[in-house]
Amino acid sequence: MTTISDPENLHGHISKQYDHELFDIRSRVLSLGGLVEEQIASAVQSLMDGDVDLAERVIADDYKVNSLEVSIDEECTQILALRQPTARDLRLVVAVIKTITDLERIGDEAKRIARHGIDLAA
Repeated sequence: MTTISDPENLHGHISKQYDHELFDIRSRVLSLGGLVEEQIASAVQSLMDGDVDLAERVIADDYKVNSLEVSIDEECTQILALRQPTARDLRLVVAVIKTITDLERIGDEAKRIARHGIDLAA
């Protein structure tokens, strides 16, 4: 059974480096999703509790979401240009590009919620 935790078993490409690149973008998009999930939870918590410090941390940490999104996008672009993926691999790369864009927007909304929390606490 293929699992995300085992890059050796992804697709069995001749190039193990390619398998590792695909594994890396999968892992990094999951990390981005976790980071955005934490940002949303913290933003909502800061709004509910009137916690200005927590809201300011959410706003300050938005750069992490943005930089990870840019980094993953660049890696996907490099895979598209150098590896010219087909079929399943191409669908994966395109799905990752779309997903990271949405996650970055959700991160921006977390920042907006945190700003509203600061405004309401004032």
